[in-house]
Amino acid sequence: MDLNGLFVRNMKKWRKNRGISQKTLAERCEAAHTYIRQIESGRRTPSFAFIVKLAEALDIEAYLLFYNEIAASPIKPSQMEHLEAIKTEILAQVASGIDTVIAEAQK
Repeated sequence: MDLNGLFVRNMKKWRKNRGISQKTLAERCEAAHTYIRQIESGRRTPSFAFIVKLAEALDIEAYLLFYNEIAASPIKPSQMEHLEAIKTEILAQVASGIDTVIAEAQK
């Protein structure tokens, strides 16, 4: 499964587990209901800043929107360096997105 497909699957799962409608999620994220519907249908891909908003609205950590339960298995030592690099890149991109949101808010 590609990363966007995994994200969409997890977003829907968490939204439904929380008993939240697309409309309510949109309101919590200060977004249009149609935008949430487009994300969940795979027609739109949200920014990292919006992913952080989604996670906050769902009351979860943002990484859970990308967590692959199926692939989660004991990690071999040879995989650790690669996973740490991925983690560092994702955190840098999320931080950059947050910095952008803060900069926009301060204007």
